[in-house]
Amino acid sequence: MSLRTIVLIRAGVIAALVIMAGLLSVKSRQVNEHRACLTALQSPSIGADLSTVCEPIIATNHQVAARSYACDAALTAKPENAYGVSAACTLPVKIVQAERDVARREAGRLTKTLNDERLQRDDVVARAMAAATTQAERKARAAAALKAAPRDSDGLVVCDADCVRNRWGDVASERP
Repeated sequence: MSLRTIVLIRAGVIAALVIMAGLLSVKSRQVNEHRACLTALQSPSIGADLSTVCEPIIATNHQVAARSYACDAALTAKPENAYGVSAACTLPVKIVQAERDVARREAGRLTKTLNDERLQRDDVVARAMAAATTQAERKARAAAALKAAPRDSDGLVVCDADCVRNRWGDVASERP
């Protein structure tokens, strides 16, 4: 082999090694960055800026997942954590929650109105039944008094003072 061939082969091997070393250093740096990102994701520190440590897509997805978890926790808390919902949930969730709250209040208002109407109806029915009973009793007393009243030869009722007292009762009683 000629010297030139050996030099070219050595240069090629050196170039390949330099390229491999460069790729290895890049991959090593990426591995270190990913390890730092993983450590930041696993740390419980709230408010840590992941965008400085992790790739933007990872930081964004982690933030969305954390907010989603916080929103779920706020919605499932008993009693519901309204502040947590307003702080963690997205606008569509807040809109649905507000619509649900309005519907609940409206259902409560309508239920109260319906119960009030039922109570009023029961009172009206009771008063009407009492009035009908009183009216029927008065009619029956008046009919009995007329039936027992003396009659003349033409069949007309002849009412003297005793008849009037029987028909109208004493002064304190109600009149028909």
